[in-house]
Amino acid sequence: MGEIVQHKSINIAETVITTDSDGRFCLNDLHKASGGEDRHVPGYWLENRQAAELIAELENTGIPVVKKPGRNGGTYACKELVYAYAMWISAKFHLEVIRTFDAVATGQAPAAAPTRSAISPAKEFRAIFGIARLIGLDKNAAAISANQGTAALTGVNMLQLMDRTHLATPSQEIYYTPTELGSRFVKSAKAFNQLLVQAGLQENIAGHWVPTEKGREHAYVMDTGKAHASGTPIQQVKWRDSVLGEVSL
Repeated sequence: MGEIVQHKSINIAETVITTDSDGRFCLNDLHKASGGEDRHVPGYWLENRQAAELIAELENTGIPVVKKPGRNGGTYACKELVYAYAMWISAKFHLEVIRTFDAVATGQAPAAAPTRSAISPAKEFRAIFGIARLIGLDKNAAAISANQGTAALTGVNMLQLMDRTHLATPSQEIYYTPTELGSRFVKSAKAFNQLLVQAGLQENIAGHWVPTEKGREHAYVMDTGKAHASGTPIQQVKWRDSVLGEVSL
C-alpha cells in the first residue's frame, strides 16, 4: 500500500485533505470538510450505482479508489472521484472543491469564494456541466443543474439569456407516476401499483418498486436527488403511456 502523506496546499474548509503516494485524496477528510454528516460518509456514496459505474470507467487509467486500514487509513480516491463525491454531497460543496483544486493547479493559494462580479458565468456553467455529465446525468439534466448552480453563484440565468428555459427531451416522450396514471381512472397510486404487479410489470423488492424484465420497455427509473437515512439515493419509477395497454383497467 502507498505511503500516506499530506499535501498542505489542499485545504478545504480549514481541513487538510491528505493524499497517498499515488496522488489519491482522502474522502474521509473531504467528508469532514463538508460538515461530517452521517448520511454523507464515503461508504454510502461508494454504494451508489453511478459511483460504481464511474469507478469502473476509470479503472483503465489505474486504481481510482483504495481503502487503507489502520488508524491513519481511510478511503482514498482519484481527483475525478473527488469531484463526483463532492457533487453527491451538495452543489455548494462540489463547487468549493473545484475552486480549491483549480487554485492549486494554477499555483494560487485557496481563497474565500470570489464575489459575484469576479465569477465568469460561462466558466462556471461549463465546469458544473462537465462534472454533471461525468457522474452520469444526461445532457438536459446536466444543463439544468449547471444553470441552477451558475445562477446561485453569479445571479446569471444562462438558459434564460439564450431563451432556452424549456429543453426538449431526446425521446419526446412523457413518463408518468402511478399516481398520475391512476388518477385518469379514479384509482389510487396503491391500486395502480397493484395492477402493474398483476400484469407482471413490476415487483416489490425490499420495499421498493422495481420493473420486471417485461416492464422495462415501458418504465423509466430516475434518481430523485434525495436520499434515505442510510445515504442511499431515492429512485422513482415512471411509466410510458404504453403501459396502459398491458394492465386491466
